[in-house]
Amino acid sequence: DIVTIAEGKPVCVPCSAQAGFKLTANQLDATITPRAKWLILNSPSNPSGAAYSATDYQPLIEVLLRHPHVRLLVDDIYEHIVYDDFRFVTPVALEPRLKGRTLTVNGVSKAYAMTGWRIGYAGGSRELIKAMAVVQSQSTSCPSSVSQAAAVEALSGPQHFLKERIEGFRRRRDLVVAGLNAIDGIDCRVPEGAFYTFAGCAGLVGKTTPAGKPIETDTDFCDYLLQEAHVAVVPGAAFGLSPFFRISYATSETELMEAILRIAAACSRLGSDSDRC
Repeated sequence: DIVTIAEGKPVCVPCSAQAGFKLTANQLDATITPRAKWLILNSPSNPSGAAYSATDYQPLIEVLLRHPHVRLLVDDIYEHIVYDDFRFVTPVALEPRLKGRTLTVNGVSKAYAMTGWRIGYAGGSRELIKAMAVVQSQSTSCPSSVSQAAAVEALSGPQHFLKERIEGFRRRRDLVVAGLNAIDGIDCRVPEGAFYTFAGCAGLVGKTTPAGKPIETDTDFCDYLLQEAHVAVVPGAAFGLSPFFRISYATSETELMEAILRIAAACSRLGSDSDRC
C-alpha cells in the first residue's frame, strides 16, 4: 500500500511452500524490468517465519549485481529471533558492493518486545536517509525522546536475556507446529525464525461445516475457526498466498495449547458433502 501511495506499482512474487516461502534467483531475474526500482525482502519473515541463509542470499545477490539500477531494501527486524542452528546474515555483510544501493531496516519492536515505543531505524546512503528524514518530518514529526532513550538502552545494554527469550519462542514454535501437523488436513513447515507459523490447509478446502457451509478458501476456514472455535488466525490470502493461515505464537504456552485443541476439535467436525447425504 505504501508503494501504491507513492505512485509506484508493487509487483508481488509468490514464494511457494515448496521453495520454503523464499524468493528464488530465477523468479527475481524474470521479474526485474528496466522500470524496477527496489527489491524488498524480509528475513526472518512475516507471515511464514522463513529466513534466508547466506546460501539462500548468494544467488539473489548475483542477480542484483547484474541489474545495478535496482536498489535493495532488507527488513531485518526479526534478526535475533532465529532457532536451532540457523545463522542470521544480512546481504551487505555478504557483498559489500551492494552497500551504496541497500537500505537496511530494523527496530526494537520484536526482539526487545518494545512495540509500543514505535522505534525503527535504517542504515543506507546519506542521500537516501536525508530524503527519508524530509518525508518523515512532515508525516509523523519525530520519535519521542523517551522512546529514543529506551531504544538506545535496548540496543547497547545487556543482551543476555535474548537467549532465554528466544528459547521460549522456540518451545512455543515446536508446540504449535507439532499440534498443527497432528490435525488431518493441515500441513505446517518448521519456520527458521520470527514468531509465526504459516500452515497449509489445502486438505480442508472442499469440506463443509456442521451448518452445511462449504469451506472453499483459506478465508472461509479462518472465518469458521473464529466463529465456531473462537480462535483468531489470519488467512494466507491476506498475504497473497493461499491456502494457508498464519498463527502468531507470541503468547503464552497455555493459550497456544488451548488454541490448538480448539482448532483440532473444530477440524474434526468438518465433513464432506458425501458425509451429509
